Amino acid sequence: MYGRKGDWTVFASAKPARHLRCFRPLNGLKYSVLRKPATIQRKDTEARGRGSVEDLSHMNIKWMLRSLSLLACLTTAQADERFFTYVYESDVLPKGRWEFEQWLTYRQGYPGGDRNYNRHIWDFREEIEYGITDKLTAALYLNFRQDQKVARHTGFTDSSTFEFKGVSSEFKYQLLNPNTKPVGLALYFEPTYNGNEQELEYKVLVSKMLSDRWVLAGNVGFEQEWEREDGETKRESVLEFTAGVAYRFTPRWSAGLEGRYHSVYSGTGLGDHLGTGWFVGPNVHYGSSRWWATLTLLPQIAGSPSDGGINRGEHQTFETRLIFGINF
Repeated sequence: MYGRKGDWTVFASAKPARHLRCFRPLNGLKYSVLRKPATIQRKDTEARGRGSVEDLSHMNIKWMLRSLSLLACLTTAQADERFFTYVYESDVLPKGRWEFEQWLTYRQGYPGGDRNYNRHIWDFREEIEYGITDKLTAALYLNFRQDQKVARHTGFTDSSTFEFKGVSSEFKYQLLNPNTKPVGLALYFEPTYNGNEQELEYKVLVSKMLSDRWVLAGNVGFEQEWEREDGETKRESVLEFTAGVAYRFTPRWSAGLEGRYHSVYSGTGLGDHLGTGWFVGPNVHYGSSRWWATLTLLPQIAGSPSDGGINRGEHQTFETRLIFGINF
């Protein structure tokens, strides 16, 4: 028997386990339903009488409650939907699914802390992502950068460059599914190659959605970087902690807060400390069944070594990032 228009569709069946399935409505949420068996026919309710209608109504409620308890996919967000731009969640793409993401990151500050110039950096990343299995997702990135220095005083010269910054790949393996376990857990690995520059990035990802409203996520990251210049190789490493909380106030919209601790060291094993920046700022997210977008504003609020309360040598004073994703 079909429910009213706009309600969940629930069917009665003597063997509900054979007819369980999940689908994703247009609002991006998953609901549990029971598929209508071929043996059930719609009949005229007046001919059946009031008692039969009440029996079918009770049966609908019974099987609806049973389906909600059996299927963990109830009211979960899209597995490929990102509520943050600096914090990764533990969700992965389903097997065989593809996604394209366009990244745009803008950073503003002073080059190496030199206040004779304002520096504007635009980072562009084009990503194609694929679900290899239901636990493993892989991706390929193309990286580009526009780096502009604007003189603040006479006697200094402006400069601007646009360059290809290499190719990155990404592998994310889910250890615990956040929709079926108390918390989601995943491992993340991203190598980057750009001729004389190479990077290796490792992360541990934790996330959870509560009551289909609150999204919590946190990452621990470690990076190793090599850059060869003038016959010498410069080595650096990075320790990073990120965390985010978002609230879904409609099925499509959410808003939240992201925080980032980013610390740079000499050598590939966290040698001498070079600089640390603390960033905190708001974000907003929109998601539909086919595409989504997330925007974060992230000013630096503290840092060391300090220059006016923040670190200007290794970090920019302000960052913002927009990520746009399409599912296909």
